[in-house]
Amino acid sequence: MLVVFRAYGPVRDVVGSKTVDRELPPGATLEDLLTGLLEEHPDLTDLLCADGDVGDAVSLTVDGVNVSRLDGLETTLSAGDEVRAAPPIHGG
Repeated sequence: MLVVFRAYGPVRDVVGSKTVDRELPPGATLEDLLTGLLEEHPDLTDLLCADGDVGDAVSLTVDGVNVSRLDGLETTLSAGDEVRAAPPIHGG
């Protein structure tokens, strides 16, 4: 199944591209996607991970829903899902 990873800000700087397409097996999770990206781009670790979970240096969403409102790293992905990693937005 094809999943799209969109990178913004410092994540895009590390990945070198705004969009990365990934072919994953059915039933793959967000953790599966991120593990592959971290293997290719180890510098993403500090941006995406903290203590074995999703860090707060960037906001991770699946189809517009923050993964903290889903199942975190265990969020199951589906074909056509769009995962975004962007700096968090703070209001004021």
